[in-house]
Amino acid sequence: MKRIFLFIIMAILLFSVGFGGGIMVGRTWLNPEGSTSVTIEQPGPVYFVGDFIANLSGAGNHVANFKLSLETSGDRAIEMISSASWLARIRNEVILLVKDRVFDELTTAEGIMQLAEDIKRTINAMMPSVRDKAPVVRVLFEGFILQ
Repeated sequence: MKRIFLFIIMAILLFSVGFGGGIMVGRTWLNPEGSTSVTIEQPGPVYFVGDFIANLSGAGNHVANFKLSLETSGDRAIEMISSASWLARIRNEVILLVKDRVFDELTTAEGIMQLAEDIKRTINAMMPSVRDKAPVVRVLFEGFILQ
């Protein structure tokens, strides 16, 4: 009887060690997600373009009030954007893009993200590339109020 009891305890102990070891090996060595290194893209230099107030198109008297910054691809892009001539053109294009929007488009996050993408595409289309990279990487809204 003692032998059977000892055999059962040893079987449970060996099973537990084997099962636990298998889980540990599976999670550490055989996990494809663990073997790939994740690279996090560092943000580029950010330039504050300014505060904007623009009337929206469509029915009603709606106004968009926001602060805009541009994440750039490098220091050379910041130098270009911060020059008075480029900054005036950028501010003009942003105001024209916002004036074409209606209030309902900008009440959702998707609408604001689409506006940011349109601003980025427009600025990158009118500015020369910097070392074969687009000057603007991301458009950042620091505040966005619709009235």
